[in-house]
Amino acid sequence: MLTAIAAAASWSCPAVCTPLSVRLVHEAGAPVQLRIDVYSASEPVLAWSGTAGPGPYPLALIWSGASLHLSAPLPILPSLAAGPVQSMSLRNVGTSDRLEMLVREPVYPKLRHAGSTWVLELEPEPMRTAAPPDASGSDAATATAAAPQPPALPREAGPVAKVLPQRGPSSVAGDRSNPAAAASTPHPEQLLVDLTVNGLRQADIARAEQLSDGRVLLAREDWQQARLVEPGEPVPLSDGTPGFALDAIAGLRFRVDRQRMAIDVEAPASAFAVSSMDTAQALQASPARPSPGALLNYDFTLSHPLNAPTTAAATLEAVGFGRFGTAVTSALASKDGERSRLVRLDSYWQFDTPESMHTLVLGDTVGVAGGWSRPVRYGGLRWGRDFGLRPGFVTMPLPSLRGEAALPSTVDLLVNDSRRFSQSVGPGPFDIRNVPVITGAGEMNLVVRDLLGRQTVLQQSYYASPRLLARGLSDFSLEGGWMRTGFGAESQYGTPFGAATLRRGITPGLTGEGRLELQRDRQAAGVEVATLIGTWGVGRMAMAASRDRFQETPERGALVKFGIERSTARAGGALQYEYATRGFAPLGESRDAGVLARRSREQVLATIGGRLWGPLNAGLSYVRRVQWSSERISSLGLTLHIPLGQAAALTLSASRRLDDGGHGWSGSINLNVPLGGELYTSARVERPENGHTVSSVIALRNPPAGPGLGWRAESSTEPRQRARGGLQYNTNHGDVTVDVVADAAARVSTRASARGTVGMMAGLPFASRPVGQGSFAVVQVQGVAGVPIKRSNQVVAVTDDRGLAFVPGLVPWNKNVIEIDAADLPLDAEVQAVTREVVPYARSGALVHFDVRRTRQALLVLHRSDGQPAPLGARVRLLASGVEFEAGRRGEVWLTDLTSDQQRVVVSWPGGGCELDLRIPPSEGGEPITLEPLVCDRPAQ
Repeated sequence: MLTAIAAAASWSCPAVCTPLSVRLVHEAGAPVQLRIDVYSASEPVLAWSGTAGPGPYPLALIWSGASLHLSAPLPILPSLAAGPVQSMSLRNVGTSDRLEMLVREPVYPKLRHAGSTWVLELEPEPMRTAAPPDASGSDAATATAAAPQPPALPREAGPVAKVLPQRGPSSVAGDRSNPAAAASTPHPEQLLVDLTVNGLRQADIARAEQLSDGRVLLAREDWQQARLVEPGEPVPLSDGTPGFALDAIAGLRFRVDRQRMAIDVEAPASAFAVSSMDTAQALQASPARPSPGALLNYDFTLSHPLNAPTTAAATLEAVGFGRFGTAVTSALASKDGERSRLVRLDSYWQFDTPESMHTLVLGDTVGVAGGWSRPVRYGGLRWGRDFGLRPGFVTMPLPSLRGEAALPSTVDLLVNDSRRFSQSVGPGPFDIRNVPVITGAGEMNLVVRDLLGRQTVLQQSYYASPRLLARGLSDFSLEGGWMRTGFGAESQYGTPFGAATLRRGITPGLTGEGRLELQRDRQAAGVEVATLIGTWGVGRMAMAASRDRFQETPERGALVKFGIERSTARAGGALQYEYATRGFAPLGESRDAGVLARRSREQVLATIGGRLWGPLNAGLSYVRRVQWSSERISSLGLTLHIPLGQAAALTLSASRRLDDGGHGWSGSINLNVPLGGELYTSARVERPENGHTVSSVIALRNPPAGPGLGWRAESSTEPRQRARGGLQYNTNHGDVTVDVVADAAARVSTRASARGTVGMMAGLPFASRPVGQGSFAVVQVQGVAGVPIKRSNQVVAVTDDRGLAFVPGLVPWNKNVIEIDAADLPLDAEVQAVTREVVPYARSGALVHFDVRRTRQALLVLHRSDGQPAPLGARVRLLASGVEFEAGRRGEVWLTDLTSDQQRVVVSWPGGGCELDLRIPPSEGGEPITLEPLVCDRPAQ
């Protein structure tokens, strides 16, 4: 008997909606069918919760963005004995519309499409749970894997279960495999099927075999394509191909549909392979080594102070660079009255290898301090790690996040409420490594949204500190040479020494360091560990011991050091304590009679600072040092920063000596007010410990990054500097500064200085503003003069008559963008690219070339022999280059790429044409030429 229940009443639908009607069809002995008529372009998604626990079970059809409305009332549902559907409703949840129902008994829903009708068939649930093997080792025949049922869904939250959209005709209940029948099959049955896993149909046809005991084997290749975890050793299929049994994964359920030749699999998230996502950015390739070159940095100063003879001084630094590395030597020359002197400062050779982040220095250099020692200046050798050679290389350990999704989902990662990462993931566990975070304490939020719109949020706190190294990462320094004293005066090389420092990340939360120092009369060794304190902060502890034979009796000593620090987005602070015995000898200590008395016994340092209230920031510091001579030094400092308006700021600072040697407190009040552009003004009141308050007012205009003028004017209550003014003028070839100071008696002292760099690279001489410790670029714009060159969107140079410009101030090892503006080029100039990226070595230069091509252009007007313009679309071809142009209205043709003053052209149009000889007159400044109208009366050859 066929029972059809349909609505008799109609309903008026608004203009912006999609009408929907439902019919319920129940035929005796056949599955119940719901026939849904809906004229919507969107495809519904079938969602249900499975059949775990007692019913009823929720089931839903979900349309996204369809604005569904009933065009007829929902059908009257039959009694309990007449069908499985208990209730039905249409409701809107967020941006989706859902036809929801509750079914009394376990069913297997199947959805197919027929024209504008969607047919939902509710077939009685055929799946059975696999029985465990008995003691004899035999397995019970089954068509599904043993798996726990998924949890039931909340009644009001909507479906949150597995999704299996299906297309095409579905199988009927009698067509599926029967485990008992399969058990009677003597040989495995080979299957070529469509494989659907958690609602996702795999792209390729899958190979499977059903064994006589009802188990189903899936070929290993298809298993991996579905991203399922391999449960163990593969089981061979009949042809020897390795595969795996679907019932080998706990929690996995499957169904073999022979009519559709398909296998539908429902698997928990743990059944899938882990998706690993590394958010660390790839390091840029190592830059090419620079072309050979040399430069000389100079800084000349001439001073005429009050009541003193004129003095002159110059600092000179010569640098040679190339593939061999960088060689540097510097000196200080001065003349004070009748006395002149020349002092060498540093001389060294340095070779950097950015690929391995190693640096080798031979000559004068400064060592590293380590966690408990201190750096010294010496002459000799230093080889060590330099992470600065690879910008973007993160040394500190970065946190990771793990999660899982049962359905394809989108993962959004937020760090301190700022989105850092977004990516789609397949079903299964996922692992996000090297999450980009800021240092200090923070919070990460992982937002997972599946294709049903369900959202899961995972929160995790973290603490990141540059004091820690990533696990397995090492930092080291090897030093050896002779201690240097008297730098800048009378340099002397004395006691030989050697030192080695090694830091290594042991775990993500623990970094260790060891250091050894060897001298003829002194040896020292020590360790330091830095560790995370949960997600609160970082703690450090260092211990060292030394043996010193400065006196007749060798002294032995020890040092201990503790520290803790915490930093957040709002505030931060640190506390450090150090204690050393009388016999502990620091590296580089002077050797005189009072050395033991001057040694430090105890040191305490405490700082805290951050946002106090709103935009108000404050900082507090405390320092205490006690020497073995019983001399004590302690002080307390306070700083307060108050923003005023958009850009102005008021800064107050005060400090006080707390020991007996103090003479009171000192402090200052500083008001900074930007006036727009490069103009600033400030007022300052300062009180030193002696109580003599000094006030000053300053106005200044900073010079531009490129050529230009800057100035400074200052008035003060200080008698020796009642008024002061200065000018700084930047040119393409150097900087010139003039300062004038007047005291209370109107006596004037002056000072003038000139700074810059001269050199040569790749055969090109240059003179520019000072390069200093940075890098530079020589820019070529192929003979075009007067072109502004920009660095970081600021004009820093202008090309000279040779089309060359010198750009200082580049950041070594980083991408520096050099650019020109095509609007600044002559009209007859064409440039392929207006930006160049350059990564220079330290203390070196790079060549930057802009390929500019000069072209001649002319406007040609063509007339036919009857005086009429040449036809629209007539073709004009230059015989020399073969380039063709097309005539526009009034016979006008725009010619480009004219390589010579004489041009022969061929003109053609349907039914006519001619040849012409053109003479192109010279142009001024690259302006296009307009030629007199020419008559096309000579036929083409």
